[in-house]
Amino acid sequence: MDFNAKFEPKENKIIHGAGQSLEAFSNYWNAVEDYKPAMYMTYAKIPKIQKWIETMKIESKKFPNIILQIGLKILDSKGEDLTLEVLGGKYDKDLNEFFKTIKEFENPVFLRIGYEFDKRGKYDSKNFILAWKYIVDMYKKMGVKNIATVWCAAPYNGTEPVEPYYPGDKYVDWFGIDIFLSRHLSRKYDPIEKFLELAIEHKKPVMVGESTPAEVGVLEGEKSWGNWFEKYFRWINSHKQIKAFCYINWDWAIDKTWGSPGTWGNCRIEENEIVRKKFVRELGNPKYIHNQKMEDFLGKVYTY
Repeated sequence: MDFNAKFEPKENKIIHGAGQSLEAFSNYWNAVEDYKPAMYMTYAKIPKIQKWIETMKIESKKFPNIILQIGLKILDSKGEDLTLEVLGGKYDKDLNEFFKTIKEFENPVFLRIGYEFDKRGKYDSKNFILAWKYIVDMYKKMGVKNIATVWCAAPYNGTEPVEPYYPGDKYVDWFGIDIFLSRHLSRKYDPIEKFLELAIEHKKPVMVGESTPAEVGVLEGEKSWGNWFEKYFRWINSHKQIKAFCYINWDWAIDKTWGSPGTWGNCRIEENEIVRKKFVRELGNPKYIHNQKMEDFLGKVYTY
């Protein structure tokens, strides 16, 4: 199932990515043996883009041939919607520096603008669409050609309907979905399955922008694998529109930097040998695209 989207793998291949800190990514990089991730997840906040630039200029050089998956948050430190400020030009200078840095990076970049936009009350839908178009128009005017946009939702019961937030096919390259709980991997959970069907309607490949075995973790070995990982990879395999996945290699019970309620557990694959070996065996499937020379990677995806 190919849609000829920007940086979409050909022939039902799937890009392998992970994150979401330098330390966690480094541990994961070592744990997966020969199957190094092609993609490194990072996060940039509109009011703190300069900090992201400084950090990424260092971190992106630590891994060969890496591509970036960036979650761009359009909220202030209190979680307030900044789309109107973006439209008013308040962050033009920061965004220009952001896109200049991405252009100089040269390798492909996946940009999840306003990721998980569908959380109730997070963004005004009309302003979200306008801000999305404003951001995309800006980097296109700058001649930045190495970005693929990802319209990334977290569609669960209780979230907003996604369609009112859609910027349009001209402005979206990929759909994205964040998924964490085992019960959502049943292939019968309507909010997620309908979102994946919507991707096909719009002829867009899907990226799993964030995933982690929430409330399961890795420490119970075979039980952990069966309760989440086996379901997760079966779920991916059953949806041919999914062309990339990103795994968050995190101990949520200890480090709550990312807002975890502290109940998600230890999800670092290197901390259970049974899970790690099974994970590596799964990654050995030739359908996955791992870290490789950039010219080889670009030969396996659609570019324009």
